[in-house]
Amino acid sequence: MSLRVLEYSIQNPYLNVAFEESLARVRGKDIINDTLRIWTNESSIVLGRFRKVDEDVNWQNVERFGIPIIRRFTGGGTVYHDSGCLNYSLVIRRDVTYPLDYLYGVLLRGTLFALKKLGLRSYLKNTNDVVVNERKVSGTAASIRWGVLFLHGSVLVNSDLLRLYSFLKIPKWHNFDPVKYKVANLSTFVKRIKMEDVVNALVWGYSRVLLEDPSFEDPLKEELKIAKVLYEEKYSKKEWNLNYPPQVDERKIKEKIEEVCH
Repeated sequence: MSLRVLEYSIQNPYLNVAFEESLARVRGKDIINDTLRIWTNESSIVLGRFRKVDEDVNWQNVERFGIPIIRRFTGGGTVYHDSGCLNYSLVIRRDVTYPLDYLYGVLLRGTLFALKKLGLRSYLKNTNDVVVNERKVSGTAASIRWGVLFLHGSVLVNSDLLRLYSFLKIPKWHNFDPVKYKVANLSTFVKRIKMEDVVNALVWGYSRVLLEDPSFEDPLKEELKIAKVLYEEKYSKKEWNLNYPPQVDERKIKEKIEEVCH
């Protein structure tokens, strides 16, 4: 079986993040094969599922620049996206005994392989932080829902780090290796690196991990329709994005998704 690859981004950052959940749900219904999505996002703050805005975000700075805040469906920390940040998402179906160990211990090697192909020696810290020369260049998060394993991450290629530190708060107390909050762009280590180089390396790295040849495709109508449902009922709403605990009518979403699939 080949690894389906989507190079697909949406200008609307709320819909862009909604498509992530659509990808997981559609794979759970066996409408698509294992898929690697490569995408970029407009300037935005993407909040971890269980994070609080007031703890992670410098609200005054974000409001001043009109930066949207979107909560994703996976856990993990809060990140800053812009055009210099390359995102990837992998959704697969596997029957494994320890899914989290498989996600971070096996699948995440795809990113390490990709960076090695770019000439970098990378390694993991804090389970899910990808590090080069004691600087975090990529963070990841995962989910085990709808019968699928979902892993996604952001790679700092040439991101505006001044904005990143301006918009995100660094906690005074934490139990992590502090490298989590010491970030760097790949362009610091690889001069004249192009986004295309990183895209190709990620496709190669995850194809190698899964032992599947890549097959470049376009989104299916079901993926797009379900993403629209999720955008309208969840990701466009402040009750989901800003409130804690986030509020969403999961029953209504499930009903609308079933309508799309039948």
